[in-house]
Amino acid sequence: MEKNLQISKEVLKKIKLVCSDIDGTLVEEGKGNLNPEYYTQIRRLKEKGIRFAVVSGRNYESARPLFEPVLEDVLFINDNGAVIRFQDKVHRYHTVEPGLVQEIVKDMAARPGCSTYVSAMEGNFAWKGDPHFCELLRRDYQLKVKEIDRMPEGIPSEAGVMSFGLYYPGDVLEAVGGAFMRKWNSHPKVEVMAAGEMWLNVCQRGIHKGSALAEIMEEYGLKREEVLAFGDNMNDYGMLSSIPNSVAVGNARKEIKDISRYVADTNVNDGVLQILRQL
Repeated sequence: MEKNLQISKEVLKKIKLVCSDIDGTLVEEGKGNLNPEYYTQIRRLKEKGIRFAVVSGRNYESARPLFEPVLEDVLFINDNGAVIRFQDKVHRYHTVEPGLVQEIVKDMAARPGCSTYVSAMEGNFAWKGDPHFCELLRRDYQLKVKEIDRMPEGIPSEAGVMSFGLYYPGDVLEAVGGAFMRKWNSHPKVEVMAAGEMWLNVCQRGIHKGSALAEIMEEYGLKREEVLAFGDNMNDYGMLSSIPNSVAVGNARKEIKDISRYVADTNVNDGVLQILRQL
């Protein structure tokens, strides 16, 4: 597929929905310094009848502060597609059965040097004995972390768990090893996705950014060519591979560049913003 930095005016004038990942796409991974011009562009797009959707592996509590000035104008797809919100109201969500939650977290917690984070409708959970990781979640991801004494036993069965994050301060894929990836990627109910160099997400099989986007498109009666989407990592694969107007930022993984129609500038150079200005 041809890669091009320039999207034609003919393509852009058809766009009615813009979707964008956050970490690695709009901002550097784990950072909260969104360029304020994004707010201006989101409001301008709304005036033109173009919706803007945040599509992220982050949960809503973490993504919301970045878009505080335009909350009324943004659709949120969080936890890699497990929950959809608009104007602080939950549109729909999917949760993992409690027994499977315990099995997944127990395996994640056993990975040497790694830290485990659990995102749920009723809170965000991390192990109390890993204070540096808990502080990272609060500081860099703006999360209100519920510290529990034991992982996974301390996670309430009624929490409504939607996704899991495995963190390693380095190459997380190398740290967890192939056995972990093979085990959970062959499971009928969940799968593992790279969400950054230091993060892996364990998500519900069949529930991903692409499936959530399909729901939104159906609800608003949108055609595939009326959607423009931006991403950088493997948890964006389902979204970017489902539409013709897919854009990988310049710092994206090779696999994402390979399946995207266009390649924009990097996140630090506001590659997404450069394209929004053209709409």
